[in-house]
Amino acid sequence: MANHRNDPYQLIQLSPGRARKLLVFNAGSQSLRYDWFDTAKAETRLSGRIDSIGMLARHSVRGPGIELDEKVKVKDPQRAIDVALDMVKNAGLMGADGDGIDAVGHRVLYSGDTPGSAAEVDDALVQTLSKAGFEPWRQTQRLLALAHCRERMSKVPHFAVFDSAFFQTMPDVAQVYGIPYRYYKQFGLRRLGFQGLSHKYAGMRSAMFLHKPFDSMDMIGIHLGNGASLSSIDHGRATDTSMGLTPLSGPLQGQRCGDLDPGLLLHLAELEGSDPDQLALLLNDRSGLLGISGLTNDMRELKAAANRGDQRALLAIEVYCHQVRRWAGSMAVGLERVDVMFFTGGVGENAAGVRARICQGLGQLGVQLDDQLNNEGLGDEDVVEISRANAPVKVLVVRSDEARMIARETIRAMDRCSLNKQVHAAKDTIIPIGVSAHHVHLTQQHVEELFGPGYKLTPKVPLKQPGQFASEERVDLIGPRGEVKRVRVLGPVRSATQVEISKTEEFQLGIDAPVRNSGDLDGTPGVVLRGPKGTVEIEQGVICARRHIHMSLDDAVNFKVKNKDVVTVEVNGDRPLIFGDVLIRAKDTYVLEMHIDTDEANAGEIVTGMTGRLVSIQSRPSMQ
Repeated sequence: MANHRNDPYQLIQLSPGRARKLLVFNAGSQSLRYDWFDTAKAETRLSGRIDSIGMLARHSVRGPGIELDEKVKVKDPQRAIDVALDMVKNAGLMGADGDGIDAVGHRVLYSGDTPGSAAEVDDALVQTLSKAGFEPWRQTQRLLALAHCRERMSKVPHFAVFDSAFFQTMPDVAQVYGIPYRYYKQFGLRRLGFQGLSHKYAGMRSAMFLHKPFDSMDMIGIHLGNGASLSSIDHGRATDTSMGLTPLSGPLQGQRCGDLDPGLLLHLAELEGSDPDQLALLLNDRSGLLGISGLTNDMRELKAAANRGDQRALLAIEVYCHQVRRWAGSMAVGLERVDVMFFTGGVGENAAGVRARICQGLGQLGVQLDDQLNNEGLGDEDVVEISRANAPVKVLVVRSDEARMIARETIRAMDRCSLNKQVHAAKDTIIPIGVSAHHVHLTQQHVEELFGPGYKLTPKVPLKQPGQFASEERVDLIGPRGEVKRVRVLGPVRSATQVEISKTEEFQLGIDAPVRNSGDLDGTPGVVLRGPKGTVEIEQGVICARRHIHMSLDDAVNFKVKNKDVVTVEVNGDRPLIFGDVLIRAKDTYVLEMHIDTDEANAGEIVTGMTGRLVSIQSRPSMQ
């Protein structure tokens, strides 16, 4: 049985300490995948899928004592739900109306403005989700299946698990398109990202394999199936992705076109008189590997055709690998370094030749493939390394398991619901707001190099947190582009020098600082500090501080939260704002206050002295 050390993210043992039985569904317009889990008995998992919905469908199932492959008449996603539920019931794994099932998880593409990775489904959430997204039919198919499943299993809680949630942490620079800004503000037209469940699962699984924390490494994720997407992951947080407002962007895919010159679409519309529906069909279903080869979207069939000398099949594979390689390079430039690159998805797991072609052009990143390990592939393992020994970048192959990830997020959503009932029952969840200006923390060595031998910081005013103070001393920051002058030094001295600035000041200095927790400085950019007696160049240490709440341990008990919880907070004002991804920092000496940076405060018209209200717990370290 897995323990916390070997399974820190509970990907294997989904619900330690409490046995649960779950159903999870991944519904599409023409397919439905479903899985039944008993978290106390991993070996009893049942997995089924129904393909070609709307035609003569094929239903295949594998489970304890069950192996089925049959043709069935399934006209729509609702009927597919019926077939799946009847199978689970007939297998003796649940009773009528879902008796014996603790929860049902549903993969949903778009979360709207719903924070977090998953949420319990109620009528209000369904209404929100029905308006989310920019290809409504994609969301609609899933919501129709979800609604019918809720009718059939009305006594069981249902949870929507958001495929795009992993990319909620991407900075604006990775989201905003080069069109008039009002479309972003009014309609939310931005890069959203998809296949986030797969990227998060494979990233965590990679961390487990390497025995390193997920939030300590920089990764490039490559999911290659019939869909294809890449991601950059900085210390556990997604910072970029190849898919965008829709799944069409990025490298070409099985049937999707991938990135196109927008002018090409205008020309196509004029050339053939295509209307939006015709263009959508062309770009989503008739392009990609299928479109170039004229044969198939199946990589296995394309490889066989290329081996027979079919030039268009060969060209399709070459274009595919070239575009994935190019996107991998673009993901790398947004990271300070690359520790891990993982392949997942059906093609990523099984096509050794595709992996080799992609990696051949990435040597400058430190990618060095071991041909023998690459050709051996996964075998019976769930994760393998295919890079050379001592290569700078660990290249891994990770077996995809989106159903397990849906189950995991469903369980965590169940636990959060229980926790949030306690939060809502708390008598007082009002939090003072403080706006954090730029500042510097110095080591004693750097104090002396900047202000003179034996120099001690001079307290000017005490800060709200006991023992901390703003000093009389200031330093100038010097970057590649410019300077930020007279930045206050905070005391007391620390073990590592740290500079906290805003996005605006990043631009002034000419550097890109990641959003990080205080003290998490590995792989961050450096800057030159100038004082009255000298200068210091730090190689790393510049961050944009993640929004956080200081509180005492007594406050944490009152608020029903724990140190390192991530919460959502509603800030009161003329226009109330909901802030997600707020870190709890609880310590016996801390005084209650939420800190946001100057740029966020200006954008939200927030000033020190305003208050916020704790709304919910997004995640807990054991539930990340």
